[in-house]
Amino acid sequence: MKEERLNPSTLPKPPAFYCQVVRKGGLVTTAGMVSQNADGEVVGEGDIEIQTRQVLENLKIALGEVGASFKDIVKTTIFLSDMTYYKGMNTVFNEYFEGKTPARSTVQAGLALPSLLVEIEAIAVIDED
Repeated sequence: MKEERLNPSTLPKPPAFYCQVVRKGGLVTTAGMVSQNADGEVVGEGDIEIQTRQVLENLKIALGEVGASFKDIVKTTIFLSDMTYYKGMNTVFNEYFEGKTPARSTVQAGLALPSLLVEIEAIAVIDED
């Protein structure tokens, strides 16, 4: 069974020892993606829609490294620093999934940095090579 554990160089370097994306067979899991660019700078400070787009672009990069895409996602968990951001996050989220949204949970949580408004992790299933 094929296994990959990666930290793509086009994503910000993790602040701790973990993998940002893991593929084992056809199962793909990601760590929580946040609104940081490859240099580790927070993008869209104070704007939930800009942050959600950056998070989803980071998620797209992570999935792409192991041959997966948004169409392969079966479950996401979304962490919001405040539930008042739900509507803005949801608007952008739906743009990326084009009506084929995965199962998901959305919870309010304290995020790693005060400037982060949203974090998203995903589970995807792809065909094995």
